[in-house]
Amino acid sequence: MFTALRNRSGLQMSTILLTVKFSSSCSCPVEVDIDSSILDVKSTLSKQLQIPTDEIQIILAGRVLEDKSTIKDLCISNCSVLHAFQQKQPEIDIKLREGAVGGDTSTTFRKVEPYYQYFVYCKKCQCLQPGKLRVRCQACNDGYIILSRDPENFDDVLQSGRIQGECKSEQCNGQQREANFFFKCTGHRSEEGDTAAVLKHTRPNRKRRACIVCSDIGSPVMVFPCERHHVICLDCFKSYGVVRLNDRSFTEDENIGYSLPCPVGCRNSLLEDAHHFCLLGVDQYERYKNFATEEYVLQNGGVLCPAVGCGAGFLLAEVSRKVTCPTCQYTFCGECKLEYHEDPDCQALVIQESSSQNYIVSEEQELRARWNLESLETIGRISKPCPNCKTNTEKAGGCMHMSCSRCYFEWCWMCEKEWTRDCQGNHWFG
Repeated sequence: MFTALRNRSGLQMSTILLTVKFSSSCSCPVEVDIDSSILDVKSTLSKQLQIPTDEIQIILAGRVLEDKSTIKDLCISNCSVLHAFQQKQPEIDIKLREGAVGGDTSTTFRKVEPYYQYFVYCKKCQCLQPGKLRVRCQACNDGYIILSRDPENFDDVLQSGRIQGECKSEQCNGQQREANFFFKCTGHRSEEGDTAAVLKHTRPNRKRRACIVCSDIGSPVMVFPCERHHVICLDCFKSYGVVRLNDRSFTEDENIGYSLPCPVGCRNSLLEDAHHFCLLGVDQYERYKNFATEEYVLQNGGVLCPAVGCGAGFLLAEVSRKVTCPTCQYTFCGECKLEYHEDPDCQALVIQESSSQNYIVSEEQELRARWNLESLETIGRISKPCPNCKTNTEKAGGCMHMSCSRCYFEWCWMCEKEWTRDCQGNHWFG
């Protein structure tokens, strides 16, 4: 329903009343003309909340609304509820250079670094980039879903069916649906449907752990899934990967595939996602995929054609000394892999296993490279005060989204501030 009002000229104009929720405890009534733009709504909110207009973002049905969109175009009806949040702009330091002619100024931009927890490999950027976590309904593919609980680890977001939610879209009409999580690259302006491959073993080095190879402390780093979670810097990881690739000494695992273990030879330490090897570079990643395919063929009883310029892999219908490549028709001996010959006593080539490719490190170096190494002082600081009422809170697992048991204030364990959409996107779980 629209309310018919009269302006000073005596003409009727239609206005509607909106409720804009800025947080769980703050709702603002806004009366606007149906021809008003979202920028007009932001200006009204800015006066009520004392927040700059350019820092206000408004969400409707899971989308951030553009400033130029109008209430009429968006089909927003009377008494609708919108959601808003504050997104601060990068800080700017302006310094006046003394003695400059005409009061010339020098502007220095100080970028406020987001608190990123996830890293992705973006095929569009062709490099490692910080990533943002997003969620949508598995059934209708829209972002109207309200989760039953927050994700707590990578298994929650990478394995299907772990988290359900109530989807508010017209198609699902409030039904319980499976949540579909995905990651987006922050290095470019994303379009609808853009996704990027998350690198679950790549993390920001906020614990200041030393690389197990060079002992330097950098960020981000690769953390191997071994028992001690050894850390390696990305430069050393690239060198390590290329050397092992040149020696064809990757490990073929029936569950994980063609992968690399921890550099010091820890058991159960294979990287679990092949996208990490994109960090070796485009050319090296192509070599990796070729070698992985060949290794898969060999591990399953197949052979590789030894003909120059061929190298095709194929499975044998039956074991035979005389083998013909189905691709180039080259006939070779199945035992020695040379051109076929009648001599049944050919000496097959014996490939000696190479010596261990593991890095040799000192005990101190190995200790400093453990991701989960905690000192007694660190263990003593396992609690943080609620930003609102200062009640000490201990976190025992779960996600970064905290709710104070005393004042019910919702805050972020990592930022130690009120929980925001940026927290949800950048570090929902640690």
